[in-house]
Amino acid sequence: MQKMKKRTIQIGLLIALSLASISCQTHSIQMTSGKKYLSNYANYDATETNASDLNEEVKAIASIEPSIQFPSRIGLVKLFNGRITNLSVQEVEAWEESRSTMGDELGDFIPVNPMIAEMVYTPRKTNGKSKDSPSDIFRKIRLGAARQHLDYVLIYEVFSETKTTKLASSVANWTIIGGYFVPSREIETSGFANALLLDVRNGYPYGTASATLNATEFSASQTYRDNSRNLADKNQVSTVIKLIPEVQQMMKKLMKKSKQA
Repeated sequence: MQKMKKRTIQIGLLIALSLASISCQTHSIQMTSGKKYLSNYANYDATETNASDLNEEVKAIASIEPSIQFPSRIGLVKLFNGRITNLSVQEVEAWEESRSTMGDELGDFIPVNPMIAEMVYTPRKTNGKSKDSPSDIFRKIRLGAARQHLDYVLIYEVFSETKTTKLASSVANWTIIGGYFVPSREIETSGFANALLLDVRNGYPYGTASATLNATEFSASQTYRDNSRNLADKNQVSTVIKLIPEVQQMMKKLMKKSKQA
């Protein structure tokens, strides 16, 4: 009964979008060896200091080895406007449904607590001043996940773009009653979600997944601003739900590869 309820919620979210027109999902995995990669690295005498420094930096970054194992504790991190944010109830239920589908072999999905991440994070100092950079969000995530003793962290970001177009029927805007009741605006919103599975201990990127979902709704002139915001919010959650099956396929491939390693 509980499973039926969760499935109904997910389906209901998708149906709630008036016209879900175009969707797209992709995923990929990585299990390549840093040692093997660097065995083909060309050694040369760089004449420029900057080139030599870059050469060493590339070597250091590429040297990491994959070490993924299952079952494991996998953190869930949702980013919104560049910050860690809480998952919605619908998202929590959808991720739990996915974990249940994959079985105990996967392990557990555990949301990374934003307050814990903030508690353990200290901004780096630049010229005596503490300063955050966009790349520091990954540092904050790994530190917060480490405090929760998580093995890997699944980071996903969701955002949307919305535009409103006047329809030919917008002549109804000229009358108070007609402008309120007659649909005179077309609202189009595009949801985008991207996910990255990262090793908490060494930062190795094991896989990526993405999904997009376009939706259209018609609205009266007087209410289109509220409807636009509501449609964008619903589409973002629905886009995440479209993303989850791609993450599931990514995880299945990684579980299979980990057994072969």
